[in-house]
Amino acid sequence: VMSGWGQFKEAPMKKVDRSTSKLENDYQNESFPKAAKLLDLVRCSVTFNTVEQLIAGYEGFIKHINQNKSIIELSRVKNGFINTGDDNNDGGYRDIKINVIYKSQDPEHKDLSMICEVQLLLINYLEEKKKIHKLYSILREEIYFQMAVKKEVSTSAGHGLNKDIKDLKFTEVLNVGKDVSLEYGKDYVYKCSVDSELGLLGIEGERWFGAVDLKTKTLIGQTAASTGRHTHQWLTFNKQKSVCIKRREAMYMYNVNTFGAAL
Repeated sequence: VMSGWGQFKEAPMKKVDRSTSKLENDYQNESFPKAAKLLDLVRCSVTFNTVEQLIAGYEGFIKHINQNKSIIELSRVKNGFINTGDDNNDGGYRDIKINVIYKSQDPEHKDLSMICEVQLLLINYLEEKKKIHKLYSILREEIYFQMAVKKEVSTSAGHGLNKDIKDLKFTEVLNVGKDVSLEYGKDYVYKCSVDSELGLLGIEGERWFGAVDLKTKTLIGQTAASTGRHTHQWLTFNKQKSVCIKRREAMYMYNVNTFGAAL
């Protein structure tokens, strides 16, 4: 689509370590879920020789989006040529980032979509981008160092949060052995997991699995399961929260809202 206006270049998918670093540094003050700020896992770039070509390419791509709304949808345009008021961190680099949502054309996965990023830049900024990337890596290390040595962070309530792990204090909120009645007994427990959205604690014993409501401290369901690690997993399937449990002969999936009744 863009090769008629500029030089198209496909970029590799952003790696896990780079994504994690970006979350910890660039989006450290963003609200949950921070991962929603990562819009460039799948990306590409288009380089132009002149400003006129860049503008023509931008207008052509927007026209293409508007003509193919069943396939592609415009999510965001970030114009780096506009002065953001933060000249200390941009290094003088400029581009236009267009985030688009591609929609699956597979009838079996019609609800599946993927966000991508298209970077439009001038060829003069291409070499600058390579130099700035090295500087950006140093700036990320500086941010990490500042976070590591920072002793206290002020909160909205006016209290300080000490970053020294030796000063952390843990308060018991649930004792499964005392607070929860387990049908299969209280033998060896080797794995627990929490679904924070549901407020549920998944517990694996030697041959059983149970789910506990953290708010009411009650067992909502319990079933036999096979031995071994990684025998349960919280999932979202067709917009329905589920738990997948491995047994010796097969794997079973339960809808969370009917988990207790299904056992």
